[in-house]
Amino acid sequence: MGAGQEIAAENTVPAVTLTAILSQAGLKQTKIAETERFAALTHFFNGHREDKAAREAWEIISSEAGDHTNKPSLALKRTIAAIIKEINRDDPADFLIAAIPYLDLVAAGGDWTLVKKAMETIDQDLKKILTAMTAKKGVLIISAACGNAEKMGVPGTEIIDKDMTDNPVPILIIGEEFKGKTIGLTDPLDNDLSLLTPAGTLADLAPTILRIMGLKQPPEMTGNSLIEK
Repeated sequence: MGAGQEIAAENTVPAVTLTAILSQAGLKQTKIAETERFAALTHFFNGHREDKAAREAWEIISSEAGDHTNKPSLALKRTIAAIIKEINRDDPADFLIAAIPYLDLVAAGGDWTLVKKAMETIDQDLKKILTAMTAKKGVLIISAACGNAEKMGVPGTEIIDKDMTDNPVPILIIGEEFKGKTIGLTDPLDNDLSLLTPAGTLADLAPTILRIMGLKQPPEMTGNSLIEK
């Protein structure tokens, strides 16, 4: 997601990353995630680099702080609190990225009742984040690397499906300048996103962020800004 290009093999080291570009531009960036997903925002997002970039901060929330299956975990609450605290700082990061794996972790348990409760919890937490971001006149992007909760069983059987999917995922870009705009797609029937033809890939996420932040996209990034569509 941080490379801005299609990566065929997991061990591929991209020539540039979003993290490196922001660092070179002298911008402050913060990454927040639970222990179980932290490598996705650091090691992999940063192009397999183990060290922090200049002006980059990491905040690790212990996944051992709560129970992911029986109730909203303490780890989730601490993650949301950390996100809102960073947004509300007098000198917040120019770029804040956070992973919220709660729904994914609950879906892996295969209990649809718990998954629905997890969805409700995440919706409430996203409202809190949006309120804080709107007050600071920032831009909020909500997306995912893959799906899980949208498919909980094997059709025609009673077999529970706990695996992640490669289904398209939505991306929401929320900010005053984008109010009322779309990337050219009409709302699907009954809001069923599965009826839409994908408008991009994960390789487009980094170029889209660069476009929003007014930074030039390097030629090594082969993805395209979704905003241009």
